[in-house]
Amino acid sequence: MIIDTRTIENFLTDDEIAEIENMHSQGKTTLLIDNVKKPPIESLDRTANYWHFDFYCKYSENGRRIQEILLPKLQEHFHKDIYVDDCHILESFYPYEIHTDAVDNGKDYTMQAINKYTSAWTFIIPLDNYNSNTIIFDQESLDIKGPTRWIEDKNPPVINSIDEETYNKYLSHAVNPYQYKYLSIEEIFPWKKGSLSATSRGKFHCSDYFLGNGITEKRAIVMWTTVPDFRKLK
Repeated sequence: MIIDTRTIENFLTDDEIAEIENMHSQGKTTLLIDNVKKPPIESLDRTANYWHFDFYCKYSENGRRIQEILLPKLQEHFHKDIYVDDCHILESFYPYEIHTDAVDNGKDYTMQAINKYTSAWTFIIPLDNYNSNTIIFDQESLDIKGPTRWIEDKNPPVINSIDEETYNKYLSHAVNPYQYKYLSIEEIFPWKKGSLSATSRGKFHCSDYFLGNGITEKRAIVMWTTVPDFRKLK
């Protein structure tokens, strides 16, 4: 099956977003702080916060409720057997650099680990309107997360598809100058409240430099999913 890139407008209603936000504001989910990479701004002590929902836990009231809101929509638009490996609210303080949401070196602790599921879509649903974008590239890797190793291992052709103006506008903070000559942009997804961006977990993507637009944080629901690998279920 094809794991396509698409945008669905008004995927969530304002009421649904308010309900999900209320789950977060009540503090009933787990807060994790990402300190793995120190952001290059002294005033920041973290790059992002994550509030994870236990999507399939029958004992988690919030997990059950967010599944009731999201899963029927995902099944309708994408795949009836889609499995949500991870669902969280991202509160981003510093723009993410280019990466994939692939399973690095075959390591996974979700449904993919049983070897009968395969990586599917990454979903992003902004929780408000932001003057910011996610840039999605055509290039893809399901087993490599960073572009440097991808270039070294795959030896892709130089295509020089991205002009200097586009690079400076969207990518200069996120993509090294020697990398972008191997890349081409598939889609630029604007962060519009309730819209959904869907793309393969293997597609390289990054944030624009939203701090330059005066935005100090942006928030979205992010999901990583898998679907049955019918080649392995036979």
